[in-house]
Amino acid sequence: MKINNRGILRLAGLALVVFLLGACATQGPVVNKQGTLDAIQKVTILPYENMAALHGSGTSVRSPITGRAFVTGPVAARADQFLTGRLVSHVRRDTSFDIVPSRDAGAIMDGFFEHQGRDWPQRRLFARTGQRLGADAVMVGHVYRFRERTGGGAASESPSSVAFDLYLIDCRSERVLWSAFYDYTQQALSENLGGIRNFFRRGARWVTAEELATWAMEDIFDDFPRPQKKSP
Repeated sequence: MKINNRGILRLAGLALVVFLLGACATQGPVVNKQGTLDAIQKVTILPYENMAALHGSGTSVRSPITGRAFVTGPVAARADQFLTGRLVSHVRRDTSFDIVPSRDAGAIMDGFFEHQGRDWPQRRLFARTGQRLGADAVMVGHVYRFRERTGGGAASESPSSVAFDLYLIDCRSERVLWSAFYDYTQQALSENLGGIRNFFRRGARWVTAEELATWAMEDIFDDFPRPQKKSP
């Protein structure tokens, strides 16, 4: 069977499209459901923790919940507050959970430290704190990198770079029921053809760290599992 030049070009174009679409799928956050959420009705949301402030910038740091490794970097002022605010907004909008106020969480954790010492695993500390607050589960996250671009949208000397994680922990079993993480540094299209979809989604420009984090949170909660309604 003979294939003319036009046919060859079409096949090559199709192969390129398949390659680009396959590569694009790796650009978003990674989300994992690890347990049922049917029994979860009340959640408390703890503030994001700045891991770069604790461990320094340019260091390989493991998540205290799962052990996943991240490289820390500069974290912009109030980035932890920004992420916490985005998280609260999405829980209110995209889930059926009732939010239990977390304003007393710091005092509760200090009490645990006073009586039990500071060697508790974070997962247990968060779960017990949520129980004291009257929640079924705790949402908690860490920010490892939140570097703002330098330069404008048309040209950037240093691109935005964001890395954070998020966990939903059952207060009774202390299990992680659901988790997500995002670790991304924007690249020029010439460096990463696989990012063509995100390149045009972002207006073919260099974006801010807040924009990257906002889009990541939206993607994370797009398919957030809803608890099954019980039959009457």
